[in-house]
Amino acid sequence: MEHARTAPVTRAAATASLLVEALATLVAMFIAAMALDDITTDNSTGFRPEYTILALVGAWLVVFVVQLWRRGRAVLAGVSLLVLLAAAWVSVDGIGHMRDGGWSVFLREYAVITIAWVWCTAVAVALLTQAFRGRDRASGR
Repeated sequence: MEHARTAPVTRAAATASLLVEALATLVAMFIAAMALDDITTDNSTGFRPEYTILALVGAWLVVFVVQLWRRGRAVLAGVSLLVLLAAAWVSVDGIGHMRDGGWSVFLREYAVITIAWVWCTAVAVALLTQAFRGRDRASGR
């Protein structure tokens, strides 16, 4: 008799897991966009909650990349990790800098963060689409 931990994962369970992870990633990307918008458009200096949110989103994306790797999507996981590391690198000293009496975001930071956000959102949408197609195939539609 197989234990629940060693039992093979059914196709339906894998599809459900993919669906949940893709949805969670889309929610995380929406929250990250709101935090980034606040950081890049506000002239105040206290962005601790926003940076905390971005750190939590980054942690989730690391988990998401690991799950991609475990599913055998090494190229997708590798590119996603590279994009995530680039975003972390440009934001190591904070997103936006005091310049000319106000806060501004350098083009390099803005471009890398935007590309990372678009990439992660696109991966989540693609996987969400795949999960829905897999669910439709499983149900015979």
